[in-house]
Amino acid sequence: MLKRVATYLDSNAGAPLQPCVVDALLPFLSESDRTLIPNPSSIHSFGRNARRCLSTARQQIAGSLGPKIDPEQVIFTSGGTESNQLAVQGFLGTFLEAGVRPHWITTPVEHDSVLQIVSWFQKRGGRVSFLPVDFNGAPVVSALESLWNEQTKLVSVIWANNETGVVSDVEALSQEVVRLGGVLHLDAAQAWGKLPIDLSRLGADMVSFSGHKIGGLAGSGALWVKPGLKLDSLIAGKQEKGRRGGTENLLGIISMGAAASTLDLAAVESWASSLEPLRDRLQNAICERIPRVIVHGASGRRVANTLNLSFEGVASDGLVMALDLSGYAVSSGAACASGAMEPSHVLLAMGRSPGEAIGAIRISLPREVNWPVLSDFVDELEKIVNRIRVPSGHPEVL
Repeated sequence: MLKRVATYLDSNAGAPLQPCVVDALLPFLSESDRTLIPNPSSIHSFGRNARRCLSTARQQIAGSLGPKIDPEQVIFTSGGTESNQLAVQGFLGTFLEAGVRPHWITTPVEHDSVLQIVSWFQKRGGRVSFLPVDFNGAPVVSALESLWNEQTKLVSVIWANNETGVVSDVEALSQEVVRLGGVLHLDAAQAWGKLPIDLSRLGADMVSFSGHKIGGLAGSGALWVKPGLKLDSLIAGKQEKGRRGGTENLLGIISMGAAASTLDLAAVESWASSLEPLRDRLQNAICERIPRVIVHGASGRRVANTLNLSFEGVASDGLVMALDLSGYAVSSGAACASGAMEPSHVLLAMGRSPGEAIGAIRISLPREVNWPVLSDFVDELEKIVNRIRVPSGHPEVL
């Protein structure tokens, strides 16, 4: 008999809705008005109220990004993927349209939404270089200057890796990009709510965010753009001051703003202090109980809730499905890549073998989890690994 998924350990794919988000949405879901989701572009009273909701959310999001952030520099999008692609394509597109063949530097461990743009850019005459990463998957900032040339216009780096949780040294990176005279784009989808953020001091030029990573609704995202930076819109329209066309996702934006309103420094530190000891205890218990385990990024700085593991002789797809049947939800690498059984590009870039890369699972803890639940998870994980582990010790790479 199939068991209902009872324990959710895939928070990096989508964090559980925050209670404040539910409270913020309830007025739109009441019995009397449940069919009315006003269009913020309408000039009647309902539309004006919707615009006020957008303004409030913009202020809440800006407040989570530092004390001196102008809310008007926050552009609403459909999520982290669109935010990343608006930043890269919107910025580099201005040069391509002018007949310039710009040079773009990114890393081999980026989210797929960034790496998918590489072919688009190259087909249009742009050139791409990849900043190498170390054994933990952190970008090697000292190698940036060797890749730089007079046509380098943009550097794109993931702040906290979605698969491993490894944190890039964005402060050092920002200083180096400023010194070399470029523009820096950061993918902060997995950093928002997990790391202290003060964009006014960081020095980045564009930063991408995703609402459902902090306990808002999926389908909501934001891109912060430094004042004065020119972007081409990917979706034509008058909304968002012409920077992103299309009717705004009102409920998604309200949910994202409500979730962002909780992300002061004390809340972020509290989140980390509650989950990091549990993550480390879980890691130690797994390594003690189950032989031949690799912890990816273990010696680097990681966000507090993320654990990425490979079990020698175990393919991740079978392990994830077996855990699901036992009532535990984890991910094989990035959730957005599920269904494509290929070795993780992140782990390959870190120097792992194809067998190690295809056998990795990601455990990302929600705040509500406790040790008794995780202890039971370790028991079940040990049983499953022992049952499905192949004798050769190397899962088949398709």
